[in-house]
Amino acid sequence: MRARTALVTAVLSVLPLAACGGGSDEAGGVPTVNWYIGNEGWLDQVIEDCNAKANGAYQLVAESLPTNPDQQREQLVRRLAARDDSIDLIGMDVVWTSEFGQAGWVTPFEDGELKNVGSDDQVLQGPFDSAQYDGKQYGAPLNSNTRLLWYRKSVLGDRPVPATWDQLLDTADQLDTRIQQTGKRAESLMVFFNALVESAGTSIVEPDGEGGTEIALAEEETVKALSIMQRLAESSAAPVALSNSGEDDNRLAFQAADSGSAFMINWPYVYPSVLEADPELAKDYGWAPYPRVDPSRPAAAPLGGYNLGIGAYTNNRAAALAAINCLTEPEQQRTIATVGGQPSVLRSLAEDPAIQEVLPFLPLMTEQLETAAPRPVTPSYNDLSLAVRQVLHPMRDIEPESSYEALRDLLVRALNSQAVL
Repeated sequence: MRARTALVTAVLSVLPLAACGGGSDEAGGVPTVNWYIGNEGWLDQVIEDCNAKANGAYQLVAESLPTNPDQQREQLVRRLAARDDSIDLIGMDVVWTSEFGQAGWVTPFEDGELKNVGSDDQVLQGPFDSAQYDGKQYGAPLNSNTRLLWYRKSVLGDRPVPATWDQLLDTADQLDTRIQQTGKRAESLMVFFNALVESAGTSIVEPDGEGGTEIALAEEETVKALSIMQRLAESSAAPVALSNSGEDDNRLAFQAADSGSAFMINWPYVYPSVLEADPELAKDYGWAPYPRVDPSRPAAAPLGGYNLGIGAYTNNRAAALAAINCLTEPEQQRTIATVGGQPSVLRSLAEDPAIQEVLPFLPLMTEQLETAAPRPVTPSYNDLSLAVRQVLHPMRDIEPESSYEALRDLLVRALNSQAVL
């Protein structure tokens, strides 16, 4: 899931959704590139910079989508299914890439079209893999994200930073403190579950040998992941309103002066947020790798971010491609990272001093992005996500063995379009 840049005070002007094709600017014959994307705090600056660099070759315009990712997808799917030619450029959640590619709603990139993000020599492995489907590149990685373990130094004291979920829960119980973790019935629940099963050593889907996918979910590893979710939900360390908690709820609770929370699992935007709100409090923030499930196996942290896709029905493909090649330049990537707290996808910026000044945990983020776990790469992803939310919410009702059986059954039916979700 993409982290929201809630810290940014500048608000992007909400432009009216286009009712017809992109076409050209009436005054000067300049192609208008309509960019459908969620409202992000760094948008104004990168659009202004790329329009200046275009020197009249195109005019990039943001068409603001709803804040909720599910609503974003719904609006895009309806428009694309209707062959809406006003959609030139799409800011796709990384999990939409395979669905939109398989449906023919975005066009694949040809070799050499993408100047900055066309190979894994240029792009960190996790973000690059998220842009591929069926042997083709349908997305241009724009930014990336992975969750970290955040902690209050003053509360943890001299105790070791927990490295596993069991250690994290044990330490929280000993300190009589809370772990701010998402638990609402939303995409964030799928993010949590997927990271746990991948960290345990299995996956939700795997290749079926015939060019498709099938449900994997080895029982022992999945039950272990579900046991962690159950233990958290039943622990006094869980957020007070775990079943309704989202990323920003967690951020605000952890950031509060009397939070009573020593730990938080969240995206990196939380650090620029506290730095802006209370620089002294920011000094008390520590960060560590995403907790392991198996002590002997590195965690597979969640992977989020945007891929850029070109709408299949646009009349302005060349202009949209030119905009992509500007947006993925190091200068724009640096802006997205420093203004939005969302790391660059470029290997060349993995140790960039300007970014590291704002995101001092950049080396850890870069390390995790190389091994981060993508959510299932399948055109049926949305149905799989809905199935996970249906069975595993609220987390306090999870019974690892029986929940495993119920979830596996529903996922199999969802993958084969046999479930109503």
